[in-house]
Amino acid sequence: MSKKVHICLRIVEYTSIPLSLAMFLYVLSGYGMISPIPSLIGFTYPTSVKIHTLPLLRYVTSLLIALHGYAGIIVLVNRYLWRYKVVKDLVEVLGTIYALLIVMIATLSEVRLYP
Repeated sequence: MSKKVHICLRIVEYTSIPLSLAMFLYVLSGYGMISPIPSLIGFTYPTSVKIHTLPLLRYVTSLLIALHGYAGIIVLVNRYLWRYKVVKDLVEVLGTIYALLIVMIATLSEVRLYP
């Protein structure tokens, strides 16, 4: 296994639990805004709205998605497409574009472009 694939595998491992927790918060707070059931564990409508619209959570989740997705693509490509150099390189480039788009969209959405 190359050093790049080993690093990407570690990134996938290290981002999986924080990403799962962030997605759990998003799903639970989303249901907390439309259903009374999550309020049984404290996710009332006002609490759910605060959590669901928290800018830091949005941005960190976007970065985790980009990191996890890119590293996962690199690991999978090197595991299953290692024989096909052109296809492997193409998928790696597409994975890089995917991750950059997520980071750019998240960053531009969170930065105030007006005074």
